Amino acid sequence: MRNIVWSAEFSKQVEKAGGARIVDEALAPVIEALMRKPWGFPKFENDFTSFRYAKVDALPEKLGPITVIFTIDTEKNVVLQWFDEDIPF
Repeated sequence: MRNIVWSAEFSKQVEKAGGARIVDEALAPVIEALMRKPWGFPKFENDFTSFRYAKVDALPEKLGPITVIFTIDTEKNVVLQWFDEDIPF
């Protein structure tokens, strides 16, 4: 079974955004998709880095639109690396 893991930096970003309760609500549909097929998300790659990302609609009065950056490790676990509002991809 695949795991969804929060990196330390992702955890810091979540706290800045208001905490896990708010972010979990916004990410619920994305987490479901990440459990099934994380390779289906758009990929960014260059000579120095490679990652995938998901964009999430705003939660009115709680959280603006967000982008979640993640990687897939060798054991096929999803590692949530970065979370931020309004990253222009």
